Amino acid sequence: MKGFLKVSVISTLLLNSVSSCVYQDSGDILVNEPELLTKTKEKDNRYVGWLAGYENYDLEEIMQEEYIHDIDYKFSTEQSLQEVKGNPIYVHYMPWFQTKKIDGFWGQHWTMTNRNPERFNSDGEREIASHYYPLIGPYATKDKALQQYHLLLMKLSGVDGIIFDWYGIRDVLDFKRIREGVDSFLLELEKTNIKFAIMYEDRVVKEQARNLTQIQIEQAKNDLLYIKNKYFSKQQYIKVNGKKLLMIFGPNFINQKDDWTEILKFMKNETNVLSLWKTKDIIGEENSSGEYAWIDKNHTETLYGFYNYGINFNSNIIGGVTYPRFNDFYKEGGWRSLQEDEWKLDARGTKTFIESYQESINHPIDFMQIATWNDFGEGTMIEPTKDFGFNHLEKLQEFTQVDYKKSDLRLPYHIYQLKKQFPKEYCVQFLTAKAYEHAMNGRLERAKFLIGLLMLKYTVPLA
Repeated sequence: MKGFLKVSVISTLLLNSVSSCVYQDSGDILVNEPELLTKTKEKDNRYVGWLAGYENYDLEEIMQEEYIHDIDYKFSTEQSLQEVKGNPIYVHYMPWFQTKKIDGFWGQHWTMTNRNPERFNSDGEREIASHYYPLIGPYATKDKALQQYHLLLMKLSGVDGIIFDWYGIRDVLDFKRIREGVDSFLLELEKTNIKFAIMYEDRVVKEQARNLTQIQIEQAKNDLLYIKNKYFSKQQYIKVNGKKLLMIFGPNFINQKDDWTEILKFMKNETNVLSLWKTKDIIGEENSSGEYAWIDKNHTETLYGFYNYGINFNSNIIGGVTYPRFNDFYKEGGWRSLQEDEWKLDARGTKTFIESYQESINHPIDFMQIATWNDFGEGTMIEPTKDFGFNHLEKLQEFTQVDYKKSDLRLPYHIYQLKKQFPKEYCVQFLTAKAYEHAMNGRLERAKFLIGLLMLKYTVPLA
């Protein structure tokens, strides 16, 4: 009887909601489905499988099926309880973006000193502080739809975890917003089996005084204490050799090993601390578990030198690196003077990405860090852009040998776009949420079926 009542309630809800899938909020809802399917086949055969069987679907029946699934649905996080073996792939992630719609203002990483995202060019693109343009446009870190878009792209690319760039706990510049961005993102990440770790920027304490004092040492200790209490307790926090991974971008300001000994003493036994390449002497041999590689203007020449002559693999944990290019916007955006030196590393399609990856895996690294997922200011992102499309994620799928197809990478894009284009359409919001849940649990055919139906019903441009 309870089961009958449950389905009856669902049916009643459907009577009030399915009609919103047909008539509300868009003049493009009623389309010629066979015509759209024909155009889809002509334009890109990657979508044909998504749309199979479109002529026989019963939307009310599909909605009811998904409602029933929703009652007992949970994300599968079983794999997250286990430590990743082999050479896991982690992406370096910038959690520092804000938009006017989500946050009430445009953050400085889209504007720098002289760009205004409220202005549009002839292609309909906002004016942002980058040489490149996100495929979905500029976004906000705190946006749940954005978080799901990135997480699903990572899953389909074979990414094991995220290394968040993190600037401490003080309300200085945008440091508080960066921390809030990480904390917001983790609410969605914890529903998946993707892991995470923190990379701490020690130069943040420089904002308190010109010279390093005990005040700054205490601030760094407070920052790391927050990391320990807030993040280390998460079951998905990355471990290397059984200990929590803490990465330091530098050191760039605290440059005495005695200071690092004091800062790290309360977490040393449970943490493997890795500093940037060629800095282990600064942080102190007794405080460091190893180093990680990064981007350099000399590209593979510098990588080769570090791996072969700069580090002892037998006694250190080593993080490898792969990157797509380097082309920062700092001079154009007013964050660097016209007199300062600058350098650029061209992408050459995906050759730079491939070369840095190959050079790194030629050595016994403990993990690979992709630098970066989304640093648009320095132009090192691999997330889909209008400039490079999905090229780098498709190549990453080859690196990781993940079971998903290149065409599957379009699924997160269409889920995101449908959510944004039809925010008041009940069935769009519900079915895109269900498609995301299916996809994150490996049920891609069901996810693509749901999105295919929505693509047919709503005129949506293909990726």
